[in-house]
Amino acid sequence: MTLTKRIPLWIDCDPGQDDVIAITTGAYHPAFNLVGVSTVHGNVALEQTTLNALRFLTAINRTDVPVFRGARIPLTGGPLHCPEIHGITGLGGSGRLPKPGFNARDETEFFQSLENAIREHAGELCIAAIGPLTNVAQFFAQYPESRRQIKYLAIMGGGFERFNQNGCAEFNICCDPQAARDVLTDPILSDKIVLAPLDMTSTVRASADKRARILGNPETTSNFRRLMFELTDHFHQLLTKRHGPDYVGPSLHDPVAVAALLHLHGVQDLGYKWSRDTLSVEVIGARAGALEKTGTGTDSGVMILSSVDTDAFWDMLISVYDLVDR
Repeated sequence: MTLTKRIPLWIDCDPGQDDVIAITTGAYHPAFNLVGVSTVHGNVALEQTTLNALRFLTAINRTDVPVFRGARIPLTGGPLHCPEIHGITGLGGSGRLPKPGFNARDETEFFQSLENAIREHAGELCIAAIGPLTNVAQFFAQYPESRRQIKYLAIMGGGFERFNQNGCAEFNICCDPQAARDVLTDPILSDKIVLAPLDMTSTVRASADKRARILGNPETTSNFRRLMFELTDHFHQLLTKRHGPDYVGPSLHDPVAVAALLHLHGVQDLGYKWSRDTLSVEVIGARAGALEKTGTGTDSGVMILSSVDTDAFWDMLISVYDLVDR
């Protein structure tokens, strides 16, 4: 399918090594028009996730994309970070990230700017929420009419059989389970939500051969390719310390959610499969952040991704990296 116009995309994130891969996809895939980036507490504190977004967009020469600071803390309770997974800064492992070439927009501008983007691209704007859902929940609570005006809300989060928090939950949802409940159980939003759970994003692994594809020819590769290789390899090293020397490679969770929008728009067949269901979210107690399917798999409810063609995904991603090089 050939799009007559590009897909307007807003990314809400907490960079994060896999977040910046998602940002690269949104910023350089020819089918996307990245109209804004917002940051949220998550992998590290908000000040650092914002700095990471600014530095990375500077590195890939997309300082035209406005960055907005979002929520510093979840709707209830205190923030949850994971420096053991993403490092102290959230984006360590390379000395190639420059100082920011531009500043984040005042946080008081965030919601109005997102609302303006939704109105400008009425019925077309897609939001990719690849961190905790605090910003998304607060935005739609303030602008409830916008729930009907977006095209898709792609979310990386949750798990049904695979977990990385509390033995029953996934990090992004666990960071703010109240926000996740507000968003995932909303009767209007639910039919627009594309959920990429840990169960399927964990199948897209940056194994040794994939990391070699990221780097390319070491003698001729670009500064950008070295940056992406170093960030991904550092991610791999941090996780190897946790999982042991036989660890295959880190999962690229966040870009899997963004790439699903390409498949759903008919731009590229990336082999995604899904089913729809309604969900519940545990908010308090030992199972905080746990998701449960509550429907019967009808034609309404959240679109829950179950699989992706990993070879097609990697071919798409490397083609985007080629575009950044050029």
